[in-house]
Amino acid sequence: MTLRTQRFPVIISLLLLLLINACTASRKSGSSTTTTSPKPTVPSATPGKPMLSPSGINIDGLLWYAKKQLGTPYLYGSADPAKGGLDCSGFLYYVFNHFKIKVPRTSKDYMSYGKPVSRSEAQKGDVIIFTGSDATVKTGGHVGLILENTGNDITFIHGSSSKKYGVMINKLSDAYYNQRFLKIVRVIP
Repeated sequence: MTLRTQRFPVIISLLLLLLINACTASRKSGSSTTTTSPKPTVPSATPGKPMLSPSGINIDGLLWYAKKQLGTPYLYGSADPAKGGLDCSGFLYYVFNHFKIKVPRTSKDYMSYGKPVSRSEAQKGDVIIFTGSDATVKTGGHVGLILENTGNDITFIHGSSSKKYGVMINKLSDAYYNQRFLKIVRVIP
């Protein structure tokens, strides 16, 4: 037996071993169609205890889902990101609809929907309503979803008509939003 034929079984064994390891690694990475990926964890204000509404809706989960839309482009009249973007009320409609919460489809309709709450009572999950681009017209023209109320400021996420950002996060203390603020309503049962 020559040296060349003695190496052949060793080389074949090594190749088989590499092939088996490569297949195992691809299954572990989730490329197999029968493997399901684990559900992402939803962060909560209190570790292990998400904030729930009186009717049991996971508000932390709702906000987490809303934040997943960050950067989605603005598209007037759209409530479906698969169609290329969302407008402000379409963004809220899309997020609330995911949690089976009925809400209006237009910003204007939020003016007579839900339970009005003061700035100091506002909490995450409430809807914040602004005028449209003309701050002198005191009717609902823009809406957002409150992420946090520190007592000094309110942080909200919204579908901005800014071509650069789309769905983004701002603070009520920003002069542009503060002068256009109209009211806050609670829509989560």
